[in-house]
Amino acid sequence: MDPAQLHQEMLVWDAHRDVAYEAPLSERFLQGWMTGFDMHLPLVRAGGLDCQTYAICVAPELDLPPTAQAFKELELIWETQSSHSNTVTLALKSDDVLQAKAQGTLAAWVALEGAEPILNQIGLLRGFYRMGVRSIGLTWNWRNAIADGVAEGREQGGGLTRFGEQVVREMNQLGMVVDVAHMTLQGVRDVLRVSEQPIIVSHGGSQRLCATHRRTSPDEILEAIAEKDGVFCATTIPETLAQDPAQATLETFLDLIDHCVRVIGADHVGLGADFDVFQSHLGLPPEHWVKGLEEVDRWPRVTAGLVQRGYTESDIRKIMGENLLRVYRQVVG
Repeated sequence: MDPAQLHQEMLVWDAHRDVAYEAPLSERFLQGWMTGFDMHLPLVRAGGLDCQTYAICVAPELDLPPTAQAFKELELIWETQSSHSNTVTLALKSDDVLQAKAQGTLAAWVALEGAEPILNQIGLLRGFYRMGVRSIGLTWNWRNAIADGVAEGREQGGGLTRFGEQVVREMNQLGMVVDVAHMTLQGVRDVLRVSEQPIIVSHGGSQRLCATHRRTSPDEILEAIAEKDGVFCATTIPETLAQDPAQATLETFLDLIDHCVRVIGADHVGLGADFDVFQSHLGLPPEHWVKGLEEVDRWPRVTAGLVQRGYTESDIRKIMGENLLRVYRQVVG
């Protein structure tokens, strides 16, 4: 099996990257970064990326109220897509992903990372759906009207509120993918109980590899997500890949994929890099990134690594994108 040819032919989907809410950062965008999406076209092409889920994260320190900030960023996304229609396609249905790949454009899903923008109003949830949002991470790090974020405490943090249960059920009805990446363990268990559709972890790590990080999951959570026919997406955040983040490498990322596949099978594992955190948001220098997997142009190395580790072509295709396509096809349509 030729890794380079396989990578070019198959669907490659990254389940998590923030849109650049600091945009425009002149030092980035003057170097070819697309305003409105945290995207550098030469890197995307070099990485063979076909589909990117972009998350709007409304951080507490931003000046506007969360709903206004999210709508502002959504408008910027739509404006950017309109002026770059030959480069990026906003995906509203799963077939849009395959059509974009056939046309040679990047398919982009829009998500919320943290449901603060919907406040405590189901009507706002429906409004975001009409604006093109097809996935929501129910919490970021902090408590909102839906549930506790993981920074509230791994054990002490609460689960879904009654409003949160209503939100999950409404997302099932609308056709929105539920993402539990930043939730407490109790919150994840509650979502698994309430949701009638598969759920995802858009970017996560394993406690087996890094037990001390608050956003790594025990095997029981991976198994429960798989039982719901969901997908756990491996992240490149160094602190979740190694006890010493400076030792995080492409190989430790592949170790994370290996562990997830051993626990829940290749049908339930995907990719969720979160590359942007270390560049656009935190501005950390390259030595603090995952060595060998620093940016989107390095995705072919993951395919080559899976081939080298003995994965079948079918399993590689699933991990690199087909599993997420299955979930989005079932939930979104």
